Amino acid sequence: MNARLIAVSALIVTAASAAVAIPQEETLPIDRWLISDAFQPDTSAATRLDSDLLQAPGEPGVLPDRGLPAAGTSWRLHRYDAVSLVSLDALLPDAQPGTVVYAHAYVRLPEDRTLRFSWNGEECTVGRAWLNGRPIAGNDLEARFGRGWNTILLKIEAGPCAFGYEAALSSDAAEDLQEVRVQASRPPGDVRTGPEPWIIAADVARISRFRRWARDRLSAALEIEITAWGRSPVESAEVELRGPADGKGEVQWLTTGETRSLSVPIHLDGLKRVIDAGGLDARFRWEGVDVERRLLIDAERPEVSDSIALDGWTVRSVSPESQAARIDGQLPNAAGWILEGEWKVPEELSGLKLILKTGSSPGEYRVDDASTEFAGDGATLCAPCSKGTKLALTVRSTGAWESMPVVRTTTSADE
Repeated sequence: MNARLIAVSALIVTAASAAVAIPQEETLPIDRWLISDAFQPDTSAATRLDSDLLQAPGEPGVLPDRGLPAAGTSWRLHRYDAVSLVSLDALLPDAQPGTVVYAHAYVRLPEDRTLRFSWNGEECTVGRAWLNGRPIAGNDLEARFGRGWNTILLKIEAGPCAFGYEAALSSDAAEDLQEVRVQASRPPGDVRTGPEPWIIAADVARISRFRRWARDRLSAALEIEITAWGRSPVESAEVELRGPADGKGEVQWLTTGETRSLSVPIHLDGLKRVIDAGGLDARFRWEGVDVERRLLIDAERPEVSDSIALDGWTVRSVSPESQAARIDGQLPNAAGWILEGEWKVPEELSGLKLILKTGSSPGEYRVDDASTEFAGDGATLCAPCSKGTKLALTVRSTGAWESMPVVRTTTSADE
């Protein structure tokens, strides 16, 4: 009896599905809330959850107290003593589809800890959530809570059936829930301390359908979802695969509460060994923190794409106008960037036709120091290609790029 969260716009829950299973090992129900007055927003169904219905300081900043007005609404205490399910039908028997209420709770921890936060709407109830003022994606996820007081805000919208929700904290280790305190009334003094910057990786790494090409080596890639938690964003994080997998990856600027997918190249032989082993060890580093995790491998092996990502570009700026332009990793967002790289055809690509696809990366391209003729948004690099053939690429960007150029593989018969 809950909603399935899908990412649309600002992390909005938009569909109902089967209940999210709250882990049963060690569970602490969030059983006391401050619940706001009901709102009947004059907006379309597609934007109700995306519209901030509170007055200043709004949804990210509200810190309500029992029986007192805050952010333009009153907040009433509702306590359920060890029961996680909150029936809003009982509180608001006249609620119509589209009715929205906010529910707020304070959670105190003795130290920074990682806990699983699970919440879900009853039947066709939908909603969204904030932890420490940050919107979060997902309704069953590991989150980082800080030493001191943390805040949870739910925004719940009624549908044409049962109106309600449930929420809980859980952990595989009983000690993680020791001294964790949940209360509805605003605590005295400072609140919402938040954790020190921390990154949590999903337990399962997915095999990307895309291949990656660096120098003379063709690799697969593992997609690892990571989420940053803290008082401020994490500026840079890197992951190193251990054991039979020796890939490395890096991601810049992780916003608190936002899940990002980190792509880590892994040699094809290493990928086979990792799949046979069912998992691998990974080392995550950021801002002086060094954490090792065991990751499982998704059993689903996707169909391999005919597009290959090119790794190993060097990037430099040549125009004064672009000096102030920002580059996200290696993705130019302005004209005037020079990108160069050299690749050697590996055995796996021998005998194929290779086409450089540049539709989302506008620029002036040269292959082996010669201007390149394009048909549509593609240019032939070699056909058929021989093992060991060197391809030197140079491009000067002529505008913002949406993605990096890729190589498409095909046979002569396909063209």
